[in-house]
Amino acid sequence: MKNYCIIANSSKDIEYELSEKIRDYLVKKGAKCYVDKSISSDKKYRFTNPDVLPEDIECIITIGGDGTLLQAAHDLIEKNVVFLGINKGNLGFLAQNCNTEIYRILDRLIDDDYKIEERMMLKGIVKRNGEVIYENVALNDIVIHRYGGISISDYKVYVNDLFLNEYNADGLICATPTGSTAYSLSAGGPIVEPNAGLIVLTPICAHSINGRSIIFSDKDMISVIIKEPRYLKNEKDLVAFDGYAEMVLEPDDVIIINKANLCTKLVKLDDSSFLQVLKDKMGEK
Repeated sequence: MKNYCIIANSSKDIEYELSEKIRDYLVKKGAKCYVDKSISSDKKYRFTNPDVLPEDIECIITIGGDGTLLQAAHDLIEKNVVFLGINKGNLGFLAQNCNTEIYRILDRLIDDDYKIEERMMLKGIVKRNGEVIYENVALNDIVIHRYGGISISDYKVYVNDLFLNEYNADGLICATPTGSTAYSLSAGGPIVEPNAGLIVLTPICAHSINGRSIIFSDKDMISVIIKEPRYLKNEKDLVAFDGYAEMVLEPDDVIIINKANLCTKLVKLDDSSFLQVLKDKMGEK
């Protein structure tokens, strides 16, 4: 690859010092590199407006942590690019810990010495009175959770239009294999190999003994119906896509979740990277 864009978390790459070192090295090697220092004011995007980026970009290099890569993948979903994350935050599963060998990795990118790993995404559609009022995609998860107040929420869940269960909980998480190591894991969900084709449904603090995660095929469609609040009528629920693209829900809204047609392409340099990070996360020596 010869055309790059760097998107950095400015709180972790202070004054874009690492970004500019990477840019200078790539340019020295005959590549083109654009450092995105703008923050989008368009509410459609979190940080990066794809309309201001050069059209010929092949690879997005993110500097920060998993969150930086997530927002870049979300904002640039319509771009046909691959992503490489450089971890400057906590130990993550998406961004690679490659600060000490960054120039060797950049050489591999220029020499096309890498693999591409395609990560499935989820699409969520919100219907109100039978009409679609919102839709978005997520690489990690789509989360439905209570908003304001401390009362639990009630959700009716259908899979492929067949009734599954009624959950009394703080919320529900629909996660991809990539997102299985994020919020779903914190809520007691399973760790899933990131290339698997499935959807993990994990209740958040369910008020029942059957509030365990359920794993579905990536061909399944999950529908969640928001029920009326039990007590205070002004209590609401939210739906969030990868933790930040949110909208307020009303009773009887239906959130339909299934596999998206789009995917996120990640640069793969080490076949054992997921297992190694998992081992480090679990505290193995």
